[in-house]
Amino acid sequence: MENQFFSILTYFIIYSILGWILESVFRSICERKLINTGFLKGPFCPIYGVGALIMILLLSRFENNIILLFVISFFTLTFWEYVVGIFLEKAFNTKYWDYSDHKFNIQGRICLNNSIYWGILGVLFIKYIHPFISGKIDLIIDNEYFMVVIYLITAIMLVDAINSVIKVKNISGTLEKIDKLNEQIKEKLEEIKNIEIEDGKAAIKLNLQKVVDDLDRRKNIVMRRLYKRVRRLKKAFPAINSKEITKILNEKIEKMKKSKKEDKN
Repeated sequence: MENQFFSILTYFIIYSILGWILESVFRSICERKLINTGFLKGPFCPIYGVGALIMILLLSRFENNIILLFVISFFTLTFWEYVVGIFLEKAFNTKYWDYSDHKFNIQGRICLNNSIYWGILGVLFIKYIHPFISGKIDLIIDNEYFMVVIYLITAIMLVDAINSVIKVKNISGTLEKIDKLNEQIKEKLEEIKNIEIEDGKAAIKLNLQKVVDDLDRRKNIVMRRLYKRVRRLKKAFPAINSKEITKILNEKIEKMKKSKKEDKN
């Protein structure tokens, strides 16, 4: 039982990494720039890891019937993509991909083109990829050092997943924090405006200005971190869509326009 669990874990890790490589290389070639695709920050795409396990457990029995293997891969992996799409939308209130501009799509979550690719991938995976990988893994799976490496990578992926989920979940909370800082800045600026020009109040005005500068500095730090996080997600999922992300990107664009105008003046 323990050996079976470790085998499943090993294949999950390996195919999560290979899936990340496959998609990142494909996207990087198409867009002519380096792309770190996927939800996690590290080189992992768990959706491919789970998809691989689904293929190993459900499709291996059809290895000798390529047509049936293609058809079942077509529907099984399409269903998996659909389920993952719904889960991400419900969990994070965000649509991470959208095939609405593709012909024969369902709710923008799946489309015919991708389903055909899934069918082809299923055939290649069961006929060639997995037999090759499993043959290599069988030679080292009982090696203690290999086991340590797999468990270490699993721990890294788990930490990455928890950290990524927390950061995405905190986007709306971070926006609220920025709004509160903006309100505090407005309040302090209003206080400065209402201070009468008197010698005795110059020190008060100066202290209030220091408070405003400190609040503005804190706000800019939070905004830079938030924009960096959102930009990474936008690169990984170009079609990603949510009110929070749209707001952040629009504010960044407005800030850049304002900065350009100030430079010209």
